[in-house]
Amino acid sequence: MKEISKKLLQEMAFQVLYMERKNLRSQVKSDQKMSEELQKVIVDYAKRR
Repeated sequence: MKEISKKLLQEMAFQVLYMERKNLRSQVKSDQKMSEELQKVIVDYAKRR
């Protein structure tokens, strides 16, 4: 299995934190919806490696 580069992992972490912060302010998305969107982001970054 290939390792994910440190830069890619850092970009993914910033993306996830940005999404969490944005939702924290607005509370538009439920926990389930937010979880699904975060899973999509993580899978997308994993495919980029």
